[in-house]
Amino acid sequence: MSLKHMKKWLYPLLPLVVLTGCTSLSKDECLQANWYGIGYQHGVNGTQYQDGVNALAQCSEFGVRADISEYKSGYDQGLNVYCEPENGFTLAMQGMPYNGVCNSTAFRKAWQEGNDRYQVQQRLIDIDDRIEEIDRRLHTIRAELNSNQLDNQQRKNLYHERKSLEDERNDLRKERALLPLLNKLPSVEISTEW
Repeated sequence: MSLKHMKKWLYPLLPLVVLTGCTSLSKDECLQANWYGIGYQHGVNGTQYQDGVNALAQCSEFGVRADISEYKSGYDQGLNVYCEPENGFTLAMQGMPYNGVCNSTAFRKAWQEGNDRYQVQQRLIDIDDRIEEIDRRLHTIRAELNSNQLDNQQRKNLYHERKSLEDERNDLRKERALLPLLNKLPSVEISTEW
């Protein structure tokens, strides 16, 4: 399908973006619904098929029967767009969970690759946050140790805490130095089937 042809029928569907974000449909939305368009938007958004059908079933409250075959046709077309491997990678890099709607091995593999990279990035952020926290506490400990108001036990406890925090910070720095290498490693697929 050409981009020009796709735009021709997609532009009228833009108002449905608001519609598909809702868990329920109003009477007017049900009466004026483009079932194919709603299905397409649900598919493009990676909505679970049954969740979409359940939302459409609410139209029966207004005496409107959804055309499920039109919905399914649009849903399948939209799902083809959603299930592109590039989209799986992008979704995973944004921290989106795999929702299981794609039966494509290529999509799942791309999502896993993106998720692996996302997890490394999140770990780097966590490490940096923890190192900052440790640095703040070490600064406070130094100030407390310079105080003349500590007894021997308090001083001993602060020295012990300082040593423990310095060791943790060193370990975190080592881990941080190694993590970028994980983004360069190829993904490994482990099969548990015998």
